[in-house]
Amino acid sequence: MSLCWIKAGWCGHETSIDTGKRNMATMVFTIESTCPHVRRMHSRFKEINIGEELTRKIAETKTFKVASKYIPCIGCPVPSAILKCVEAVSGSYQEADSMIKFLHFYLD
Repeated sequence: MSLCWIKAGWCGHETSIDTGKRNMATMVFTIESTCPHVRRMHSRFKEINIGEELTRKIAETKTFKVASKYIPCIGCPVPSAILKCVEAVSGSYQEADSMIKFLHFYLD
């Protein structure tokens, strides 16, 4: 139902998330990634209860709990992208691009 592509920051890894619904309550997804951490996470995390995920605080989502076990970089955008897919698949939110872009970067 949704296909999302993510290009991470300094690591340069790329990930695609292809989503669909198993039933009205469950989103299933396939991840292809150049990142070994994301691939390892996905080997154990392939579906989400939509209602539960949308009603939890961000740190309490299954997505962030699982990601914290496998992804060492706190700035990794993949967990947030998974949650954006949950929003889109639920029909509650429109598919819309997100972006983080540094406009000025200074080293002291």
